[in-house]
Amino acid sequence: MYSPKTPDGDGPHVAPVFGAGPGDDPGYLASLGRGTELGRMRVMMVFLLAAPVLILGITPLIVQGGENAPLWSYLPLVPAALGALAVGPRTPRAMAPGADPETAARTALMMFRQAVLLRFALAEGVILMGLPLAMAGRSELVFVAGFAAGYPLLVWLALPTRGGVERLRRRLESRGAESHLWAVLLAAPPSAGDASADDAPPGGGTPG
Repeated sequence: MYSPKTPDGDGPHVAPVFGAGPGDDPGYLASLGRGTELGRMRVMMVFLLAAPVLILGITPLIVQGGENAPLWSYLPLVPAALGALAVGPRTPRAMAPGADPETAARTALMMFRQAVLLRFALAEGVILMGLPLAMAGRSELVFVAGFAAGYPLLVWLALPTRGGVERLRRRLESRGAESHLWAVLLAAPPSAGDASADDAPPGGGTPG
């Protein structure tokens, strides 16, 4: 799981590919094995998107009854979906202009990670809310309704497709900042040599 901390903490750094843009995106599937920040985020989202589908498949084994659920068991799904629809597109907040390119890229990456995970949580909450409501209403159709309301939101809000990344980039740059988001998302992964250099003690000595 990604940490929401800025990437200038512990561990090897990536070098942003300044000048990169959406045209340099190799595509969702092609990026999965490349080890870039974007590829790693996309791999994670593939697994996260599969979980609600698996829950949907086993819901008939969890929910006992098969009755017609009362109307009240569906109603909480409406404000949950509307809340995700209202809050999700408003994340992330805009970056402040004026930062140097390296700092802006690191900040943009941190805010991108946070926004994707927050958007995922909002939409996933709509889906998961349907499970206890389905158990209370004794009908798996309540979970199906939650899935139908939340899963499209999940794909639209959180899936880091090229269009999804561009929407987040525009949010970050809405105050005039240059985020260099694509530059850091498409950066090559650090090499083993870079990692060894980062782990070496100051002055070139050997660890004690």
